[in-house]
Order: sequence, then structure tokens, then C-alpha cells
Amino acid sequence: MDRYIKVRGMHDILPDDVLKWQFIEKVLTETVKHYGYKEIRTPLVESRSLFERSIGSESDIISKEIYAFKDRKGRDIALRPEGTASVVRAFIESGMCAEKKVFRLYYYGPMFRYDRPQKGRYRQFYQFGIELFGSEHPFFDGEVVTMLHMIVNKLKLQKYYFLVNTLGCLKCKNRYSDIIKEYLSARENYLCDDCKRRIITSPLRILDCKNPDCKQTFSGAPVIGDVLCNDCKEHFKAFEEYLKLNNVPYKVDPYLVRGLDYYTRTVFELYVGGEENAIAAGGRYDKLVQQLGGPDIPAVGFAIGMERLISLVKYSPSQIPFFYLACIGKEAKLKGAIMINELRNEDIAVETDYEEESLSSHLKMANKTGANWCIIIGEDEIKRKEFIVKNMLSGHQITIPFNNYINRIKELLK
Repeated sequence: MDRYIKVRGMHDILPDDVLKWQFIEKVLTETVKHYGYKEIRTPLVESRSLFERSIGSESDIISKEIYAFKDRKGRDIALRPEGTASVVRAFIESGMCAEKKVFRLYYYGPMFRYDRPQKGRYRQFYQFGIELFGSEHPFFDGEVVTMLHMIVNKLKLQKYYFLVNTLGCLKCKNRYSDIIKEYLSARENYLCDDCKRRIITSPLRILDCKNPDCKQTFSGAPVIGDVLCNDCKEHFKAFEEYLKLNNVPYKVDPYLVRGLDYYTRTVFELYVGGEENAIAAGGRYDKLVQQLGGPDIPAVGFAIGMERLISLVKYSPSQIPFFYLACIGKEAKLKGAIMINELRNEDIAVETDYEEESLSSHLKMANKTGANWCIIIGEDEIKRKEFIVKNMLSGHQITIPFNNYINRIKELLK
């Protein structure tokens, strides 16, 4: 008989690991809710063109990594490779974009990219992200970075910092793109094949290349600060001021551009310790809503790579105290079938094994499951209208009558 294994690049999250995931998910959701964010849930499947238009058809995500296929009617469909495009599509389609106010939304779920599997990187991976629509004020950029700063503090991560930069408005960005194109065209022979192609299609994306030769080649390139208009300079200055006011550790990286086409002005990445890859990143995308068919509404957001974050957080789960119910004999099983659901109805955790018959096998199972107490009911206990509770750590036993037993059980939990 065939033995199945998971598809390459996918991963299982097993029960013990899920406890850690749930702890981190709770920190994330509670933090962003304190900032006024509300959850939005979008489909895993979207039109391929949504991602081509938002992320950029020449990006690595679209050209190399997207999971795309045709459905039964021949429509081009894709599994979402990131969350922002879907949230923007829903923001427009739902009519939220017609309300003139600031919207704060957060999302969480699996994304898909046909990427090379490695430590902390999978082909199905999870992202937690936020999107803020409705204002171009730089303090909102500062607020979302500060929110990330608060999250990593709550998770007790050490030696973290942000890299920040500005790409300027569309005019500044396009002007800088032309300068980079001219600078790197003269040094094309030193670039990788992908970056040679990017000189024509998307020069700024070369600055995001991780190839050491390419990084060396653009290390002396002009920086965008030299071509920013006054409004973009003031915007970035105010953003930095907000970070300083809130003691956010950051460094300005003049070559930070991020690998997606939709960013304008502020971009940032979060690094922890000696990790080579960012665990979270984001920025401002003031023209994306309009680009996807909505009104001209500015926005800013970020996404957290959950697998990378999970690997850095230290967590020792505190197990919920629970009882193991040992019923020996038919009558005891019938009584236990009533009791176990009465206890669970009172939010008291109870496990049992209906197949076990002997007391010794029940006690072994109670030890194996890690139960704090074992409730023992046999024929003698049924006759006496009482049952035994054994402390599995100390071995101490007490007897409790069936009458009004739930209050006595609750006292043990205290």
C-alpha cells in the first residue's frame, strides 16, 4: 500500500506547534485591535490579472513563483501570493472605498508561491498583515511601524531593528528609475541575467537583488534622496520624527526598494538578530486603489511572514489543567457518559478512553495524556453514590459524592 508524504514545499503544523502559533496569533490580533483594526477574510483564489496588475508582471512573484491555472471555463486563476491585492480588491468591490474615512483592516491566512523551499520559507506559507486606507499623512506610516515595534516587544524578540527608506511619489520614483537605468546600463556586464532584463522592464527592482555581484555593482549608485521633491522630503522627515518620538530602532537604507511595483514613498523591513531575511515588511501604496479600479485613495500597510516569526519566538505552553475519567464496568461507563458532558458543559476539560477496562490501564493512560487528576468510578463507587479523585502528581486521593460534585471539582481547579 502506498505511503503518502506531503507535497514538496508544504508543511504540516502539528498539535504541539499549533499551541505556539495560537499564542502568537493572539498577540498579533489583540495588538492590532487596540489600534482599531478589523478583520477581513478574502478568497485563496483570485483572477491572475489582479496580481499581475498590482505586483507587476515582471516581478519574480508573477514571472517565476505564482501558482496559476485555468479553470473549467478557461479563466486565468491564481492562488494568492500575498494579501494586499486581495484586500484592495475587496475594499473597492464592497463599496467601502466610497466612505470618506480611514479604514483599518487586518488579514491572516495561507499564501502560495512556487519558491525554493528552505529554512522558514515554504510554498504554502502564512501571512498576517494590515492595511490602512484613507490618509497620506506620514504619521500613519509611523503608526504602523510602531505597531510592529510593539508586537516584537510583546513577543520578547531581541536585537531587532527596522530598515526604512522612501521611494518618493510617482514622479520622484520615475525620475529615480531613469537615473538608476542610466547608471546600471553602463555596468550591465556585471549584473546577473535577471537584472540585465530588469534594466529595461523595472530598473529599481535591481536594487532588491540579493546576488552579491549585483549588490556590489549598485553599491555606488545615486540615492533617491538626491532627487526627491520637497513634499516627499518633508513626508519622510515627518515619518522619521514619529519613529524617534516612539523610540523605534531604525536605520535608513537608501537602496531599500522592496520587490513589488505598487510601493510609493515609505518602505520598511523588520530584521531580528542576525537573521538574513526580513520577518516583516511593508510600505505606502498611494496609487494602488486607483490602479485597481477604485477612487484615488492613499494606503499603507505591512505583512508578517509567520513561519519566520514563529521560528524566533521562545514559547513554553502552559497546559490547561484537565481530568481523566476512568470508568470500570458497564454501569460506571453509563454514569461517566453523563458526567463527562456535565463537566465539559461547565468548561472543565476531561478526557477518557471508553475501550479501557482495568483500573491500571486507565491510570497508565491518564499518565500518558498528562492529566492532572484521575476520576475513578467503578461498581463499588456506583453503589456508594460517590467517586474517587486521584492527584496524578502526588498520588493523594479524595472521595466526592455524586450529589453537587461539580462545585467540588471546581475547587480542585482553584
